[in-house]
Amino acid sequence: MYHPTSLPSKYVRSAIIPAALLAVMASACSDELVTSPTRALPAQVGRNANVPFNRFFTAWSQKYVSGPIQTQIFGLDVRMDRQFVNWYTDQATLAFARANPGRLYILGDEPDQYCTSPYDYAGMYREFVVSIRGADPTARLSPAGFAEPNPHCCPVPDVPCSNIHGIAYADNFYSAYVQRYGSPPPVDEWRFDDFGVAFDAGDLSGWWARIDAEAKWSVAHGANMVLGGWGFHGWPAKESTALFQEHLKQAMGRLSNDQRINAATYWSYEKWIESPRPLANDDGSLTAEGQTYANPLTDTPVDITISGSSSGTAKLRWGNTTAAWAAEAEFWVQSPGSGSFVLQKSEFSGGPGANQTLPVAFNNGDVVKARVRYYNAFGQASWSEFSSTVSMTKTGDSVDGGVPGKRPLLCSLKLC
Repeated sequence: MYHPTSLPSKYVRSAIIPAALLAVMASACSDELVTSPTRALPAQVGRNANVPFNRFFTAWSQKYVSGPIQTQIFGLDVRMDRQFVNWYTDQATLAFARANPGRLYILGDEPDQYCTSPYDYAGMYREFVVSIRGADPTARLSPAGFAEPNPHCCPVPDVPCSNIHGIAYADNFYSAYVQRYGSPPPVDEWRFDDFGVAFDAGDLSGWWARIDAEAKWSVAHGANMVLGGWGFHGWPAKESTALFQEHLKQAMGRLSNDQRINAATYWSYEKWIESPRPLANDDGSLTAEGQTYANPLTDTPVDITISGSSSGTAKLRWGNTTAAWAAEAEFWVQSPGSGSFVLQKSEFSGGPGANQTLPVAFNNGDVVKARVRYYNAFGQASWSEFSSTVSMTKTGDSVDGGVPGKRPLLCSLKLC
C-alpha cells in the first residue's frame, strides 16, 4: 500500500498548502429586548497571527481557486503566498523570486516517499537556500512536507515504519544539514503530511497526538509547522457523510486553536488521485464536506435551560449538537422596576464539549434569561434561542421591599 500522497512525479503537487439576534416574546415581567453590541472574541481565544480563515484552511487543487476555499497548486502563482519548487531552482523560479519579493518557497514534496535520504535532501535544500536567497534576500523558506509513517521505502516491504518518515526523517534531515554546513537549516515553516491512515475511523485523539508531536518538534527546531496535507483517507468508507463532517469540524477546531500551526491544506479540492472526500463537485459546487470546510460554524446548541439558586446565582445548561467548539453564553437581566432586558454578563466555556456555565452571581430581584453560541478562533456561530427566565431570590433577602423572599405574583405563577 502506498501512502495517500505518494504520487508519481508527473503528479507532483505544489505547496501553499489555501447572528442574527433571535427575537423573543416578552414575558409577563418584560416588554422589550435590548440587543447586544457586536463584540470581538476575547484575546485569549483568538489567533495571535492575523491569518484569515480561508488562508489558514486551504486545499490542494489542479488549478487555482480563490474562494470560498482558497487553493494551493503545484507550481508558481503570483496569487499565492507559498510557492512550490519542483526539487530544483530553475531560471523561471529565480525570475519569479526576483519579481515577487517576500514569498515563501517549498522545496519538493515528501522526499521520504521518493526514498531520498535525509543527507541527500539536506544537500538539495542547501542549494535551494543559496539560489532563492540570492534572487530574493527577503524570501522565506520551507522544506518539503514529510509523510506520516507508512510502508513506502521501509526496510521490510508492506510493513509501516516510523524511522523513515515523519519526525524521524525531519530530525535526520536537520542533523545532516548541521553536519554538512555547520549550522541549522534556514526554515521559516516546517511541514508534515498526515492522513490518519494508521488510525481507526474517528480516532481523532490518536491522530491529534501525532500532530501535537510534530508541532512540538517544529517549534523546538526554530519554526511553526504547516499541516501540508490531510483528509482522513481511510475513514470515508467506514463513516457516513454526516459523521465525517463532524470529525472534520473537530479536527479543524484543534488545528485552528493551536498557535504552533500556521495553516492546514486539505487533499483535495476536486476529485483527484486518492481523494475519497473531495470538497468540490465536477460542476464546481461544494460537496457536503466542502461546505463544512468553507464554513464549519453552522451548529446551534439546543435545550437551553437556566436555573437559579438561593445564593443568587444562575447557571445555564444546553445540549451540544457538535463536539468541535467552545461556547459563549450571554446573560440578559431585567432589574426590578425595569421594563426591558439588557445584556449584563458573558461567560466563555473552557473548551469543546462544555454543556454548562459556572454559577453567575446577580442582584436580588433580577430576572435573568440567557442564550449560547459556539465559537472558534476565527469567529462565532448563530445564537441559540433564549432560555426561559429565572428570578433571583436570595434566601432571607427582601425582593420587593416587603416580605423577605416574596416574589411578584405573576412571577410566582411562572409567567416570567
